[in-house]
Amino acid sequence: MTMERSTPHSELPPTRARAHADADATPSGAAPSIDAAVESQAATWFVRRQTDVGASDEAAFQAWLAQSPAHRQCYALFANVWQTLDDVPKRDIDRFKTGFARVEPVAKPAARTAPASPGRRAFVPRFALAGTAFACVGAGWLGWNAWQQSPTFTASYETRRGEFQKIALPDGSTMELDTDTRVETRLFRHRRDVHVIRGQAMFTVKADPDCPFNVMARAVTVTVVGTRFVVRCTDSGLENGNVRVDVQEGRVRVASTPPGSDTRRVIELAAGQFVTTDAVGLLGPVSAISPAEVGAWRQGRVTFDDTTLSRALQEFERYEATHIVVADPSVGAMRLTGSFDVRQLGLFVRALPRVLPVRLRPRGDVIEIVRTV
Repeated sequence: MTMERSTPHSELPPTRARAHADADATPSGAAPSIDAAVESQAATWFVRRQTDVGASDEAAFQAWLAQSPAHRQCYALFANVWQTLDDVPKRDIDRFKTGFARVEPVAKPAARTAPASPGRRAFVPRFALAGTAFACVGAGWLGWNAWQQSPTFTASYETRRGEFQKIALPDGSTMELDTDTRVETRLFRHRRDVHVIRGQAMFTVKADPDCPFNVMARAVTVTVVGTRFVVRCTDSGLENGNVRVDVQEGRVRVASTPPGSDTRRVIELAAGQFVTTDAVGLLGPVSAISPAEVGAWRQGRVTFDDTTLSRALQEFERYEATHIVVADPSVGAMRLTGSFDVRQLGLFVRALPRVLPVRLRPRGDVIEIVRTV
């Protein structure tokens, strides 16, 4: 039943030793007089401070304490009650859980019965106060948890084929969306979440150590404080069906747990590194990339590195309709390397016969790429 307290960020509230002193000053058998509103506020603050709080929350707590001596006394009393619960026998806790309404009345003692001890006289009000603490702390925790889990900002963004978009988020971070991309954004008080549904995006994250930035794509989660990186999650073209993370600046932590698997791998990427998942979602080896190449699509360029012709054409197809077909699997399996402008599909296609043993054959409204005889 013990709850560990977090280390406060400024002046400590009354310590448990102080709480015991305040409680001992109350006459045995007399319940302390507590304002219901102050009691509820104290319970809420007590629960909130069981986890790490930010500087703004700590300042608000200290301001609340300074408003009235009753605030400090009530907060100290809650700290004392919580420690008291650690010493209450399990049978009494079980009795509390079943409800005080079923407690049997106590018969009046006979004339020669020894008076109850001060500790026993104090037990009932302290246990009743413990019940109040349970109720208030439980309500405070539910309210605090709901407040923490409520996003401060939500939005969805989507680009059509051939469209690019740059978005400024309320926290000062930016997202640059590639063609045919959809992301969902939710900002919370202590974390920032972006879900890449499809496509790819470059993130320039404003540093905030108290509020990490998480990007989710399939089974991958990328966590950062402040950096510049790209996450790709597409079903066609390069990295077909995989997730890829490229880092241009800073460092990121990449974690992956494939669906239905207990295998989890966590790695760190630095600037000039990237990683790609395999077909089942597991992270592959870390590889090197020039930081200048990260997010080259923002300048309308695509880079092929020993890429099959079929994959290359799929990548162009993401930006516009190509009207190019490859019927021969052996032609689609031919590989090429180079950097190309995605807005100049015609130049790319016309250059193919100079770098591959193929020729172009018009066929109605499309052009077929066939093997040279």
